[in-house]
Amino acid sequence: MKQRHPKMPYVLLELKMSNHAKYVYMALLHFRSKRSKTIKVSLTKVAEVTGLKGRQLTNHINTLVQHNVIERRQNTHGSGEYGCNVYTILCDETYFAEIPWEIAYEDALSVNAKIGYCIMKRYTDLDKQDYVCYMTKRELAKKIGCSLNEVDKVKRNLKNAGLIAYERNSNKITLIYEKALVAECNEEIKQVVRSKNKVIQNENYSDAF
Repeated sequence: MKQRHPKMPYVLLELKMSNHAKYVYMALLHFRSKRSKTIKVSLTKVAEVTGLKGRQLTNHINTLVQHNVIERRQNTHGSGEYGCNVYTILCDETYFAEIPWEIAYEDALSVNAKIGYCIMKRYTDLDKQDYVCYMTKRELAKKIGCSLNEVDKVKRNLKNAGLIAYERNSNKITLIYEKALVAECNEEIKQVVRSKNKVIQNENYSDAF
């Protein structure tokens, strides 16, 4: 199955809830089929993605339900036995931060780092195609919901993973990984166009004779 980049809704990122609860939502998107609003998955599978178990995971899911981010019901088989949980996405997905699959589900990144990356992507002007956002430590701390010291850890975690670049005492943060992905994609497109043009030129040359 083709991996689809999870899309974190802006409305979810702005909600006052723990980042672990927000990451549980991201984990549910791991099992989403295309644009379907319904996700069928067992708690065991969600636990494998989040690293959470038992009551912790259930509490975070309850938080998402209480904030009307998702709806939950338990699927039943014809025999009346309970099966996997069925989650329905309720929150507004009109505006979102699309995060590469390999970032969203990378075990080496902390939960705060993943949510922090979502925030950085949220405040990046993608129309400029430079993948740069400008945020102070205090702005990041407020949006991520953490201390200034934790912001330093988040930025180091993302930088060491090769995802962002920044200079000390600067508000400029460059999403270098995604910038490189776009550049690579654009180069592949150019190569395809060149190949097609070359074929057309050869066909025209053959027709001339």
